[in-house]
Amino acid sequence: MAIMSAQELKVYALGSRRIVYAPAGRGEDVRLHLASHGIASELAHLDPFGRLELERFADAQTVQAVLDDWER
Repeated sequence: MAIMSAQELKVYALGSRRIVYAPAGRGEDVRLHLASHGIASELAHLDPFGRLELERFADAQTVQAVLDDWER
């Protein structure tokens, strides 16, 4: 998966890890939104996206539902 083709606010599974690419400059906002729903993540800044690494074995469907509810 090339980063340039990654979709924003979509959960990607990489083995036991789950990652999400946030819109440019909005990674911390997305991290806080996830945290408000009890989903822990760490923010790594990559251009042009922010990348959130979710807690190990996070449920991808639950996380995706929370992301789909995020108001941009």
